Amino acid sequence: MLTLITFPPSFSEPSHSPFCAKAMILLQMSGQTWEREDLANPSAMPHGRLPVLRAKGQLIPDSEFIQGWLTTQGADFFPDCTDEQKAIGHSVIKMVEETLRNALIHDRWLDDQNWAYIGPLFFDDVPRPIRKLIAGIVRRSVRAGLKSNGFARMSLEQRLQKVENDLNALGQIKGASPFILGDAPTAVDAAVLPVLSMIDRLPVETALTRVVRSKDWVGPYLQRGRSTLYDGLA
Repeated sequence: MLTLITFPPSFSEPSHSPFCAKAMILLQMSGQTWEREDLANPSAMPHGRLPVLRAKGQLIPDSEFIQGWLTTQGADFFPDCTDEQKAIGHSVIKMVEETLRNALIHDRWLDDQNWAYIGPLFFDDVPRPIRKLIAGIVRRSVRAGLKSNGFARMSLEQRLQKVENDLNALGQIKGASPFILGDAPTAVDAAVLPVLSMIDRLPVETALTRVVRSKDWVGPYLQRGRSTLYDGLA
């Protein structure tokens, strides 16, 4: 049996991490028999990150590499899609896992009101005497990363404009279809749904959640995606 090593669930999401949730959805789509193994500290894992798939005596890190391995085992994550649609889908995944994911990270880790909920939950497994210290160290590291890539250096208005640009592009690609590339979910939805869903389920409403919810297509898409792709996960 395949084992997905993943961060635990939180806030009605299958995992803290959108990449872990993505990997779970891909495993469900693949038809493979699998189980989850929750891990709070991934420092001993390849790349020091999660998700990691334990499969046939090897550890496969990163949701993109997990998708690739499952494809070699016969999974089709783009059913009935043309090569052009697959290329568009690949580009959409990269777009969502860049700006929109950075926006999620920003409001989870840098917004003090959300951090008041996020910090205690994400570091619940750390011994209480050092929990606040460790959480603070990791939070500062996340802040430094967002400053390094420029996202945390932008004004609120600039961050929201980038988010709005991505949401408008996503809405145009999706059109009237139930899923991003058409009538059936694909690997694109495995990436898009967790990011949008985790923004929508931030503990405290922010300007980011309001922008995401303001798009007419997002609410129905989240409802459809959660009922279809999160079934048995969350």
